[in-house]
Amino acid sequence: MYNDTLFGSIYQGDFPEDGSLRSSYLTVRALLVTVDEPQAAVNIAGMSDEQALEVIGKICALSEGVAYELGRQSNSP
Repeated sequence: MYNDTLFGSIYQGDFPEDGSLRSSYLTVRALLVTVDEPQAAVNIAGMSDEQALEVIGKICALSEGVAYELGRQSNSP
């Protein structure tokens, strides 16, 4: 995502190919980066409050999903 948004250092290859985390990541990326405007900061600035809250919710859900999976992996034998 960093190359696409300049935020963070994750990319779609960090997620399992057919998993919900990759799907969530791609959804967030699509909301932040568009064909017309590839810089996420410009797209964020142009969002309505409602749109921004939707994106923030999706980012939080993705973050929680990643934290859950990482915790699950670290507790595996």
